[in-house]
Amino acid sequence: MSKRITELRNHLLPRPFDPLGFYADRVYERTRSFRVLAHAEFESYIEDRVVDVATKAAASYSNSGVIRPSLLALVSYWEDGWPRPTSILNPPQKQAPDLETRITKARKDFANFVRTQNHGIKEKNLLYMLFSVGVVEAEVNRTWLQSVEDWAKLRGESAHKSGKVQTPPDPEKEYRKVKYIRSGFKDLDVILNSK
Repeated sequence: MSKRITELRNHLLPRPFDPLGFYADRVYERTRSFRVLAHAEFESYIEDRVVDVATKAAASYSNSGVIRPSLLALVSYWEDGWPRPTSILNPPQKQAPDLETRITKARKDFANFVRTQNHGIKEKNLLYMLFSVGVVEAEVNRTWLQSVEDWAKLRGESAHKSGKVQTPPDPEKEYRKVKYIRSGFKDLDVILNSK
């Protein structure tokens, strides 16, 4: 992710930044492109990372019976309409799946959701993905999360509205914001390693 952000910076943002902040229209367009593409990199990173954590937790249980915090969270956040056991004294009962089957289904459904239904890195998206693999509220930097939320809204405007109706983004400020957001993802990476 860091390498790609650097590549985007080098391809799309001016070098050096103008100390007075005066830029041609094409620089603002490239800055909007930088915003949208950096967002895509962050989204791809966190999606890959949480799926990897869930997959490793399921494998750890399957291979050695170890229940990692991320596995417990994954199964807790996952919902499905499994049949409930009705009786062992008076068969036949509805067959309830065993724990291994539930874990496998929860992991697959989570990975599928993250890959096909997640839409960005706004707070609600991040919290669902992170909490589902064992990150707890106290581990999330609220200042960083608010910055991500605000920046993701700007990304939505850049992607879905005409550039003519938007406030031109300052390339230097945009780059600083992306670097700050990237540093928060690095902090999350350390937390995810413990799950």
